[in-house]
This record gives sequence, C-alpha cells and structure tokens, in this order.
Amino acid sequence: MLKFLPTIALAASAWLFSVAVARCADKAEPPPQPRPISGSREMLQLYGVDESYLRKFINGAPLGPDEEESLWRTLFAVRRFALVDIDRWTRNDVDVKQLAADPDKYRGELIELSGRVKKVEIETPLEEVVDRFNLAKFYRCELAVGEEQSPATVYALAVPKAWKIGKPLDERCAVKGLFVKLAGEDAAAADPVLVAQRVAWYPETVLGDLKMDIGLYDEISPRAELGARDRECFYQLLAAAGRAGTQELLRRTPGQYSAVPLFNEPEKQRGKLIALEGTARQCLMRRVEDPDIVARFGIDQYYEIEMDTVDSQNNPIVFCVRDLPPGFPQGERIFETVRIPGFYFKKWGYRVQAPPGAADDAEQEGLVRRQLAPLLVGRQPRWIKPEPFNSGKASTTFIGLFVVGTFVLWLIVWRLGRSDDRFHKRVVRKAIAEPEPPSLNDLGLEDAGPPRFD
Repeated sequence: MLKFLPTIALAASAWLFSVAVARCADKAEPPPQPRPISGSREMLQLYGVDESYLRKFINGAPLGPDEEESLWRTLFAVRRFALVDIDRWTRNDVDVKQLAADPDKYRGELIELSGRVKKVEIETPLEEVVDRFNLAKFYRCELAVGEEQSPATVYALAVPKAWKIGKPLDERCAVKGLFVKLAGEDAAAADPVLVAQRVAWYPETVLGDLKMDIGLYDEISPRAELGARDRECFYQLLAAAGRAGTQELLRRTPGQYSAVPLFNEPEKQRGKLIALEGTARQCLMRRVEDPDIVARFGIDQYYEIEMDTVDSQNNPIVFCVRDLPPGFPQGERIFETVRIPGFYFKKWGYRVQAPPGAADDAEQEGLVRRQLAPLLVGRQPRWIKPEPFNSGKASTTFIGLFVVGTFVLWLIVWRLGRSDDRFHKRVVRKAIAEPEPPSLNDLGLEDAGPPRFD
C-alpha cells in the first residue's frame, strides 16, 4: 500500500491544481470588447485619412494638384467602407445651404444628395498612383442637386455603364458620399465636392420611382448561379419590390404577357416589370442569414415560387416575392393558379434532382442537375381561387334547367303535332276521299236538246 502513496499524492496535487486554475478562470474578467466605430471620420482615420489630409481640401476653389493626394487616399478608403456602415452613417438631413454655411462642420461626413447627372468624365491617375492605391481609374460626375438644381461634383469609383462618358446627360440620380470641400468661390455659388463608391441611377421607370439603383445590374454575374456579385442587386430589388403595392404593380401590368422573351432574350428584359399568369407548382420560404441585409433592408425571409405558364412549355419560371396572400399553401407540390407581377432579374440555374426514368443512363438517375429558369422579383402573388362548389345552388340550377328543358321539349312536340295534323288534313284526307258525282254540266245534258219520241 505504501508504494502507491506517491502516485496518489501526485494525482491529488494535480486535481487540486486544476480546481485552483478553474476558480481563477471563473474570477478572471473577460477581455474587453473593442469599441464600435462611431462614424465615417473615425473610419477614414483607420484607412490613413486623418485630419491633416482632410484639411488639405481648400474651400472656394476647384480641386487642385495639392489636393490630389488627399483625394486618392479618400477614394482608397471609401472603397473599403461596408455598405451597412454607409447606410447607417449617411445623413439625409443636410442640404447644400447647410454645407455652404459651415463646410468644416460636415467635412468627412457621409451626405446624401439627390438630383440629375449632367456629365461624366474619366480620370486616369499616374502609374505610381495606380500601384499605391489600386486606383486604375475613377469618375468625375457633374450633378445638379436639390430643388434649386445647385451644382455639385462627385468623384466616384463606379457609374452606370449606360451613361455616355463625355456626353451631355440628364438622368435622375443620387449619391451617398463623403463631403470634402466646397469648390465654389463664395457661399452664393456653393459647389459641394463628394467622394463616393458609386452614383446611383434612378431612371424614369417603375424601378426608378422605387429608388432602385439600375446601375447595379452592371455588376450581375453572367454565370447561371447566384453569387457574391449578384447579392447587392438582388436584395435591393427585393427591397424595392417591398416598397411597391401589389395592386399598383398589377395596375401597371394589364393584359397578358408572354414568357417566351424571358427564355430567348434575357438580356433585354433586365429590370422590366411584367406579370405572368399560370400554375404555381412549388412555394418555399427562404431565410436570410446575412445580418447586414436584415439591418439595411429589414428582410429576414422571402418566398420562392416556381410556376409555369401556357407558353412556357412546362419550363419553370421562378419568382422571389416578399409576402404571400393569407392562407396560400407552401410546399414542394402545390397546384394553385396565380398572377404575379415582378421585375426580371436574370436567368438562374438552380439545382434539381433527376427523377427516375428521366435519364437515358440508369446510373444518371437521381443525380443533381442544373435547371435554367428566368428569375423575377416581386411583392406578392395574386391568388386566383376557384369558386367553391355550392350544392344547394347547383340543385336549384339543375331543377330550373330541367323544367325549362321539359317545357321546350313539350313545345317542340306540340308544334310538330300541329304540323302533322295540318298535313294530314291537306294531303292525306284529300287523297283518300270518295269522288263526288259529276254535275249535269259535266255530263253535257244542256246541249242534247229535248228528248225525241219515235
């Protein structure tokens, strides 16, 4: 027994040591969490644009050579701003007059301005600038903003491809950018200068009226699957559809639409509002797991409806919608008549499992394959329900039809009977009647003279 005492003592010491460590760990305070970034100015400092660089922007003059370093650094920094931070920090309560009154107060702040773009030019830095800031090119945009159509200049990393460079433009737009200076010589001719990731384009269409940046369609991936490049456009489109009323979208899409162009000419359909009527075969809810999408748009789920139309030749068409009508069924096998207005997004290849017998090779059965389908985004389907069967109404209708049918049949028989009777009197009776005796006139007795007696 004594020979085991050292081992027992060692095990006891190890146990006591582990208990002591655990108690110390319980008493230890958790490491402090980093303080969240308060705003755009602090974010600029993290990317090397501190107050010294912001002060190099001089008010009352166009952008000069001494300010180019600060401009390049700001463009490099704004590219790395998260979209959720831009939406959170952007101020939409500041107009041009406020900027002109106190430009230093708002320098480095994210400001939203709306108006019309008048001209776009490409700026190409020197090769050393390209290498330092990964800045091959950027765009200088001349805008007319606010109700007064005040001039403003925006240096942006991206603009819509449809805008002609160096040509006069007049397109509705908006920008969320960092205010850096006033280029006007005095407050009466204030010319705000902003630095932004992109200038949003709101054309004179339904989507433009819903404040959907159509320029995001330029970033959509040509690949069939949904990828990171499609993410921003898809969710902005889903958010725009949520801002529209279902009845308003249906009012703007009267008549019948063909599904054929969606398959044959997908590039020409981007952003178009159409309404398709057909049979919904599947309706599944999709959860949104991205916290930034939930924070920016309030979208935590949407519904994916697979349908076919009369002219889709059994090829599926997929609608992603924000809401469903009350009581609308969900599942992989439904059969409901619907009419859905939506905006065309892209041709999407989703994965389906080949059913038994569908493949030529037995080894290919059950394998996952990719099915191409037009993908549209809408607000809510219109559920076209069949009229419920009313047995009492049906019985009453049947009895009424039976009485009317009986009366019509009796009328036909009666009319036919009268016709037969007239025919019998006119033809048959005349044919079988006995001949009348001839009259004296017919026998010629008047001309024979008096009888003779010999």
